[in-house]
Amino acid sequence: MNKAYSKMFEPFKLGRMQLKNRIVLPPMGTGLGEPGGFVSQRTIDYYEARAQGGTGLIIVEGSAPGVKCNFGNQLCLGTDRHIEGWKKLAEAVHKHDAKIAVQLMHAGTELWDGQPVQVSPSAVICLHRNIGINGKPPHELTVDEIQERVQWYADAARRAKEAGLDGVEMHGAHQYIIASFLSSASNVRTDKYGGTPENKARFAIEILQAVRKAVGLEYPVWIRLNAAEYGVPNGVTIEETKRIVPMLVDAGAEAIHVSAYGAGSFATKAPISDTPGAILPLAVEVKKVTKVPVIAVGRLDFETGEQALKDGKADLIALGRRLLADPELPKKTIENRLNDIRPCIGCMECIDRRPNRVPGTMCTINPAAGKEREYRIQPASKVKTVVVVGSGPAGLEAARVAALRGHKVILFEKEQKLGGLLNVAALPPNKSDILPFTESLILQTRKTGVEIKLGTVANWELIKDIKPDVVVIAIGGSPVIPQIPGLDTRNALFAQDVLSGKAKVGQNVVILGGGQVGCETGYYLANMGKKAIIIEILPRMAGDMGMMTRRRLMDGLRGKQVALLTETKCEEVKTDSVIVSSSEGRKTIRPVDTIVIAVGYKANDDLYKALEGKVLELYRIGDSSQPRGIREAMTEGYRTALSL
Repeated sequence: MNKAYSKMFEPFKLGRMQLKNRIVLPPMGTGLGEPGGFVSQRTIDYYEARAQGGTGLIIVEGSAPGVKCNFGNQLCLGTDRHIEGWKKLAEAVHKHDAKIAVQLMHAGTELWDGQPVQVSPSAVICLHRNIGINGKPPHELTVDEIQERVQWYADAARRAKEAGLDGVEMHGAHQYIIASFLSSASNVRTDKYGGTPENKARFAIEILQAVRKAVGLEYPVWIRLNAAEYGVPNGVTIEETKRIVPMLVDAGAEAIHVSAYGAGSFATKAPISDTPGAILPLAVEVKKVTKVPVIAVGRLDFETGEQALKDGKADLIALGRRLLADPELPKKTIENRLNDIRPCIGCMECIDRRPNRVPGTMCTINPAAGKEREYRIQPASKVKTVVVVGSGPAGLEAARVAALRGHKVILFEKEQKLGGLLNVAALPPNKSDILPFTESLILQTRKTGVEIKLGTVANWELIKDIKPDVVVIAIGGSPVIPQIPGLDTRNALFAQDVLSGKAKVGQNVVILGGGQVGCETGYYLANMGKKAIIIEILPRMAGDMGMMTRRRLMDGLRGKQVALLTETKCEEVKTDSVIVSSSEGRKTIRPVDTIVIAVGYKANDDLYKALEGKVLELYRIGDSSQPRGIREAMTEGYRTALSL
């Protein structure tokens, strides 16, 4: 038992539900459901992995209470036909002495006559809450329609109980339907559902009362709230929340899950996504007005959670992305195997994922997330000698997993340090969480017994003497050099050399390329006091980034007054200036002390071509196959090792 986290592993009671510890997996959308909202085997495998890893309470992702508000692969409890799948899910979780609840969530969109329609308490456009995002006001729910939706929640809760789930949570947070009633930004009604905080809470209260009537007095029921809304004009305030919490408890809520919502600038208005414990003060305020348990959330870690429990700031600690990155986090912690934990890097790809690009949930550093059965690591049927060349994320993960499967693995790295470009990726502002992950990945690779040869350039002469069965090329990519007149006469620098400190820059810097690398380099230099100008030929800076991380980065660039020139082409480089062109014509930028190249990478396939036809099994992965991100590199390394 790890005594440093004694409060986290202390048994706790939520209503009549006995929990083995205070660790909660909060609801996070997975997109793993089957069409129609039915529970899939992938859904079961995903949640069972977190239960097996030691989580006390699992709250299944926001699931539609009615079929009319169920979209895509969202789970649903809208009909009795859905119950059977939920039974199987509950049984899988209960095998590991964990409790399971479901969050009932109406996202605010419904299907009417085959067409999606936004519904809201009021027919007002509120872009801060993504209401009326198509430029048309949403449909304002009538009183009868409100009552119909209240019944959806009650019926769904009854089904959850029949399926053997241990409790239900109402999603009254973020920008969904209950939250839209609670916020003056989207609720301008003048009837009994609008005006005062008490009236705006009526919808939530009626839902809780109806649910309580459907499931009985002994079944655990609670609600998640935006204790405050940041960057939303007329949004919810903590003072309003403190007024309505006692009413929600009286209506049947046996716990309050304290969240928050932020629009606009996360960097300056909403401390929600990045800093562990940033919204804990909201939980503290809620605890002042109620005696029911308070669930705290907000990128919490074990250290912050333990201290919050000791200080009485919360009663239960929700760990979301960290349990996505490592489902065995609680188990490894209680067994004092802290060095074996795979730490979340806070990249937000799990939130920013594009459904058309990545079906189902995903994690940059945990390729098995959402594919627990398919990606299970099992002993190889035949032990092979495997050579891995390159120690970036693709190479390290391939070596680690191959060794875990029983293969004899030899890894070559030309540098004296493992990690490849991970070491550089950790250097820009807001990217420091990549460093502990890199250290963890290196440690876990070493622990598997991989033979590591640093400072060694691998070639056919070296490799053939080993007589490997398999060679995996993971040597990364090479920076692309744009063909610009005069560029070859200047001592232009590559972004990776600037970030790593290998190259020195002057005071006035022009960065060629406004993708993620170029923008992060610009922000890095601006924080050093340099004057940076970023030139991007496309209409959008950092277009290769997800919404949340991009917004944070762009806010930082604007705050540092970095010049961002989109739809601009660099025509010529001169001794102390550059000439650019845009729709506004040509202009000269000066003075320019340093030019940084950040226009992307190209695959480095030289070694692969040299080994073709000479090795029985030959693979190239990561940037050496196609330059992309950490997630793709990790996945290819993992998947390749499983195929050996």
